[in-house]
Amino acid sequence: MTPSTPSIGHVFALKYKTRRLFLQKALENRYARHKKLAEMTREWARSHGFTLFPDPGYESVTLTCVNNGAKPGGRVIDVPKFQKLVKDQGFLIDGGYGKIKGLTFRISNMGDETEETMKQLFAAMDRALAQL
Repeated sequence: MTPSTPSIGHVFALKYKTRRLFLQKALENRYARHKKLAEMTREWARSHGFTLFPDPGYESVTLTCVNNGAKPGGRVIDVPKFQKLVKDQGFLIDGGYGKIKGLTFRISNMGDETEETMKQLFAAMDRALAQL
């Protein structure tokens, strides 16, 4: 028995996704893709004058946290405006949370993202930066 009504939709979604991963025998490939996309995202950030928020060696493979003034030495932008400009093009990025809201922004590269979808996001972020 569960203490409350279980989220049946999430259980079925997890079952579907798990079956899809293992039927395709793609788990290792997915991890490798996440790693490659994370490296592409970090390179995008660095090439635009940003630094990464985590210390070297502590970066995530599925999400890149970009420094926007939380630490010295990197580019600083208006994150809420940047988010809106990117969203207006059909993409969502996170503007940080808690004490580092606005001092960082986060770019996800996990799930079903591909090199092509990330390149589309990078192009949208380039256009947004050009408008700041």
